[in-house]
Amino acid sequence: MSGRLILALLLGVSCAPECAGYSVLSHEAIIDASWKDGIERLLLTRFPSATPEELLQAHAYAYGGAIIQDIGYYPFGSRFFSDLTHYVRSGDFVLALIEESKNLNDYAFALGALSHYAADTSGHQLATNRAVAIMYPGLAKKYGPVVTYQEKPSAHLKVEYGFDVDQVAEGNYAPKAYHDFIGFEVSKPLLERAFARTYSLDMSSVFFSVDLSIGSYRHAVSTVIPRMTKVAWHLKKDEIQNSHPSETRQEFMYNISNSGYRKEWGHIYEKPGGFARLKAFFLRVVPKIGPFSGLAFHPPTPAVEQLYMSSFNETLDHYRALLLALQEDRLQLPNDNLDTGAVTGAAAYRLTDQTYAELLDKTSGKPVPEALRRDLLSYYADLEKPFANKQNSKAWHKLIKELDTLKSTPPSSSRERDRQVKGEIAAANSAGNSGGRRAERDLRKF
Repeated sequence: MSGRLILALLLGVSCAPECAGYSVLSHEAIIDASWKDGIERLLLTRFPSATPEELLQAHAYAYGGAIIQDIGYYPFGSRFFSDLTHYVRSGDFVLALIEESKNLNDYAFALGALSHYAADTSGHQLATNRAVAIMYPGLAKKYGPVVTYQEKPSAHLKVEYGFDVDQVAEGNYAPKAYHDFIGFEVSKPLLERAFARTYSLDMSSVFFSVDLSIGSYRHAVSTVIPRMTKVAWHLKKDEIQNSHPSETRQEFMYNISNSGYRKEWGHIYEKPGGFARLKAFFLRVVPKIGPFSGLAFHPPTPAVEQLYMSSFNETLDHYRALLLALQEDRLQLPNDNLDTGAVTGAAAYRLTDQTYAELLDKTSGKPVPEALRRDLLSYYADLEKPFANKQNSKAWHKLIKELDTLKSTPPSSSRERDRQVKGEIAAANSAGNSGGRRAERDLRKF
């Protein structure tokens, strides 16, 4: 192990995700801002006997669901899992989580995942993709006023993380003590059921270890990233600019002020302590490459902060509308590309092409549910389109053969799917979440 990587582990930088929609604290802030008048109301409608203590635990599961589509981008994760949930049947996956939920915590977790869907579809389109072009003029010159994630992933991470650091510095997000009090949980059995239902794949087939990935994810989100945010705050304190008054900011502050934590926990994020300042000192002198590249960011300019605040407000409106639609039993979720906030279609986005091809390969020769079969065949209905996979002739010929196999393979019956899901439930119940917690405890040794 190189000295740089050892230092990265000691500082905790390597546990940051490779990419995200909003960054972690923004996703959690969406949950907090919509808890009382949205999420909790739906939970109590379905589970009216839920106690305050049970609702508190459900809040932790909502946090876990709010970032679950990004779990594959964390250390020990599966990029394929997160690519699927961002580019292939993204809405169907969230609907499967909602429909497969069996108890209060499951339902809260599913509603958290719904918030991620709302945040990415609104946030990327309205803020991040535009903010990257503003913060990086060279990219704007190359790609125009909208720069998508696939065009420059590292710039997206830095811009999103910079907004989190900026809001922490201004005291706009819940303090770490509140997040610690709430907790951060993952409904593993539900996640496995919904993933199998949507993609006809077992999660264990796409993760090296599901428990290790969940443990790494929980540790990074609940411990490492909040610590590193304080370090980054100290590191960039001289660059952070004060917000300018505006109607957008007023609405943003109103939404944030409605978060229940402020009454009992205040709104001041714990300032960087001595250890955080020591980490910041080391990070000033190490090259901002490899595991440290995410810290080579600049806090948002006032114009970019306005974009983010506006998108946060729009995201809340979007999410509340989705919650209302769910309550009225009319929820529909288009399978949008979460990077762009719209249905991009076949051969329009390289990462979508690559993810569809990998899903077709992994399910080749196996009966898949009719909905998935129909989606795959629809995506490849016009093979004359300029699919990204055509750049590799060998891979393209393989894809054509697998497509022919799919056409000749009948769909799986609902009975077969139920049998598969029951097997996964039994396995998950016997294993529980102990593996994930064991992995999380092991990670704390770093």
